[in-house]
Amino acid sequence: MLKKYMYFGLVLLGISSGAMAHSLYPNMTPHEIPQAKLTSSELPNVLISDNAFVYQPHFRPFDIGSFLADTQPSWQTRKESLKHWAGATGVDPRVLLTTLMVIHPKQIPTANEIKAVANQLSQYFYYYDSRKSLTQKNYNAATLALAQQLPTLSDWHDWQRQYEQWFGPIIPTQEAKQKVKPAAPALALAPSLADANSALGIIQWPWMQGYSWMPNGPHSNTGSGYPLSSIDVSYNWPDWGEPTYSVTAAHDGYVTVMSRCQVRVTNPSGWATNYYHMDWIQVEDGQWVTRDTELGIYANQRSTALCEGGSSTGPHLHFSLLYQGRFQSLQGVQLGPYQIQVGRYNYDSDCRYSWLYDTRNRRKVCLYQSVDNPPL
Repeated sequence: MLKKYMYFGLVLLGISSGAMAHSLYPNMTPHEIPQAKLTSSELPNVLISDNAFVYQPHFRPFDIGSFLADTQPSWQTRKESLKHWAGATGVDPRVLLTTLMVIHPKQIPTANEIKAVANQLSQYFYYYDSRKSLTQKNYNAATLALAQQLPTLSDWHDWQRQYEQWFGPIIPTQEAKQKVKPAAPALALAPSLADANSALGIIQWPWMQGYSWMPNGPHSNTGSGYPLSSIDVSYNWPDWGEPTYSVTAAHDGYVTVMSRCQVRVTNPSGWATNYYHMDWIQVEDGQWVTRDTELGIYANQRSTALCEGGSSTGPHLHFSLLYQGRFQSLQGVQLGPYQIQVGRYNYDSDCRYSWLYDTRNRRKVCLYQSVDNPPL
């Protein structure tokens, strides 16, 4: 049965103004670096591959705790913050650590600095990954994201030296040899939705089968920019302190606990889902879970939901889709019997542009309406 946790004796109320959810960091449009500056800096076409830039905790595991204990003991108090923001933004912790060291070489980064650098790297990456810039076509998205983030372009030398000192040589990839920007693995192309369904079966909604919750408008992993990879769901969009409910795995996979309030489930096929603003996490790193396994609940206290900072207007689950470490657009993705139409921009809830399509009766369902999660 659905687990209901009653806090402070409160009872369930109607939908609150908290339904807009959150924005992790303000949207940024990079001022693209002129080609002449890129050329004169001798920045490599591929400083690091896009595959090594994104966080794939199951396929490319990294023990942050052991690394800090052995290499940067003064940073150990930032262990959870580093892992949390790597997970929330999709930036590999090795990339995040190296960038922080170049930017803050003589001080321990604050939690806010970790959050800011991770979010900026992520937004720069997806900005360049989605563009076909004629002047910068020879550079991959990860390299341009790092170039945009470093204090000066010439600091790429320090970045490369620091990364290789800590993690070994940056091995040239086919991507680097070709010196061209790789195509983004669009969900509808590589792999296809049919491939995803074959690998995962139908992805269910991230709450217990047999119950109905309310989703809001699709948005990016940070709440601004693209791709529109995430959707927020809540049983009834309550206020802080009111009851919250069980979150379950949307598909089979291996668990990575990113922090006290964040979990990822990765399927061997490369598909993964992220669960953020959690509490009472019931699973452990490396645990295999099946679809509908309880992961925990979504937090009803703001300080718990935002265990490493951020913003949120009320209790909800922030649910994201990834493939091989990259956040993927939810356009056309099916959760249970519902296909998603993402709309024009983050949190678009105008039913003319953003909706759910119920494949059982071929009807359009507007967002912020109650939708069911039937047994599959």
